[in-house]
Amino acid sequence: MNEESCKICFNKNAKYNCPRCNILYCSVKCYKSQQHLECSEGFYRENVVEELALQKAEADASKSTKSMLEILQRIEQTDAQLDEESDSEGAASDPEGDGEELDSDDEAQADELANRLNGIDLDNAAQVWDRLTSAEKEEFQRFIENGDIAKMLPEPTIWWAQEYKVDLVQPAEVRSQQEAELLEACPKVVKNIQKLSDILPNAPSPAVRHNIANVLAAYTFVYRYFLGDVHENALETVDCLLSICLNLKSSTVFDTEQMAVTSVIGECCNQQLPTDKETAAVLRSDVQILFAGPKGCGKQYRRLFLLSALSDIRQLLTHAKRELKEVDSIAKEKATTASSSAMNVDVPDLKHVDGQLLKNCIKKIDFYLAYARSQYL
Repeated sequence: MNEESCKICFNKNAKYNCPRCNILYCSVKCYKSQQHLECSEGFYRENVVEELALQKAEADASKSTKSMLEILQRIEQTDAQLDEESDSEGAASDPEGDGEELDSDDEAQADELANRLNGIDLDNAAQVWDRLTSAEKEEFQRFIENGDIAKMLPEPTIWWAQEYKVDLVQPAEVRSQQEAELLEACPKVVKNIQKLSDILPNAPSPAVRHNIANVLAAYTFVYRYFLGDVHENALETVDCLLSICLNLKSSTVFDTEQMAVTSVIGECCNQQLPTDKETAAVLRSDVQILFAGPKGCGKQYRRLFLLSALSDIRQLLTHAKRELKEVDSIAKEKATTASSSAMNVDVPDLKHVDGQLLKNCIKKIDFYLAYARSQYL
């Protein structure tokens, strides 16, 4: 444990180090202090602007600018509601006429914002931020300070939380539309899963299920944290996954499912990842659903969610392993040459991933897949 004093309250030993400003602090309360306002601003700014990057094609640029305008307008509306000195006389006297005027203003603002964002890379948060006006930036900052900015981030499609229905009686030779929709919505299950008896001659320990719960809780958190876009950058996703999953990172064994899920919450706090009072309940529910499988689809698909989640994790680990080799190659090229092609490629700051750990994690997931297919589950 770091013996230095907290740089905020000055009377406790600092346990953590902020990854953005490097200040030492002792608790989440201190981390959320005024001194760390810029850290949270940077996080939310990047996530909101990344929403614009979902539409990468030039043909969708106008939709992206419209999304930005909607975000800014919502900030303005919320800020206006909180401002006690705002003039509401016009809205009270003629609400319908005011609504029509706003519609006209919206269209003009959309055109003006589209012109400002025209020709820039919407994936680049800094470039988009530079094109905003001072008023828009100030409104954005105020919205961050009240803590409501997180509500503006898009809700991901949670594949295990959707409702599915597969009738018990299905055609014998042809897959029904219901089955097709269910299987299409879930990550594909890996082929050639080993038999557990070929890996483990004896009955597995009850702790195996608890360890899987730790992996699933970390997976569902990361899935929500990256808004469902976990495969866009598998290496970054896996680095985050390993940072909060002690079973994969350090082979920690858990005695109960509750301890396995709670561990993920604790590691999220250690890594300064966003959590609130509802996070623990959400992760517990996610884990229970993944173990139980889709409701209303019969025993045939009871293990589908679990196998799909573990298969998705395995695919992420495999892709991260491949990307890590590319990163290592770029890093070596940067170290040995000053070529522009090497210098222009950003090497991600990885804190938890290494090649041997990824290999071990893939083997562990293969074991969990075998367990999920066995009679012990």
